[in-house]
Amino acid sequence: MKKTLLVVFFALFASIPASAHTNTPKLAAEAFPAPMPQYLRTIIEEAAAKYDLDPNLLAAMAFKESAFNPTAVSRRGAQGILQLMPRTAKALGVQNAFDPRQNIFGGAKYVRQLMDRFDGNVELVLASYNLGPERIEKEGPRTTPGVVKYVGDITAYYKFALRNA
Repeated sequence: MKKTLLVVFFALFASIPASAHTNTPKLAAEAFPAPMPQYLRTIIEEAAAKYDLDPNLLAAMAFKESAFNPTAVSRRGAQGILQLMPRTAKALGVQNAFDPRQNIFGGAKYVRQLMDRFDGNVELVLASYNLGPERIEKEGPRTTPGVVKYVGDITAYYKFALRNA
């Protein structure tokens, strides 16, 4: 089972560009399983442009993290659309993690920092966003089944969005 999961994961991941940022990709807002409100489309596109990220990657993360719900709170205390932990939000300059604009811009800033830290390796960026960069550097991106599923889910949403952009 583990071997099959890894084969599927690598097959999905192999077709994603090494660096998930381009100049101005189109956001495939209708490609996600839940509707994305227009105001979130605008914020995601602006944050992606500011931090030189693919808006489809941010949208895939936002869908996985909160299904685009700005008031979402996880069992561990992560908040808002991109599920920022309070300490991380504070370090990113986010004063109100439930404000969609602050949350998405803060999350995009963090994704950009991770992209720079991991030379655009999307697998490492996503795993680090989920579990923390220090642990991923030490133990690798397939540290836990939860991280493998998290990365695989976002990768699938992202690939679907890219095909529909």
